[in-house]
Amino acid sequence: MIGHPERLRTDHPELALLIHMDGQGTPAQKHATWRAVRAARPAGVPLGWKNFYDEDNPTFTPARTMAKRPRPVMVFYQ
Repeated sequence: MIGHPERLRTDHPELALLIHMDGQGTPAQKHATWRAVRAARPAGVPLGWKNFYDEDNPTFTPARTMAKRPRPVMVFYQ
């Protein structure tokens, strides 16, 4: 949850910045969260994705996860 995204500074060369999407629920709910996060992110900032073993119904497979566009650069499982 980024408050005031317009204030987010992405010009720190010593940091690897990533926006992490961790929506949970049905595939439709996860896709809706992905669209919202993707639309709000600063230009050029890569995205990460989280799959939940217990909260997602069903949990995305690795192939389905990597089919997202833009492709997540980091994938988390919890």
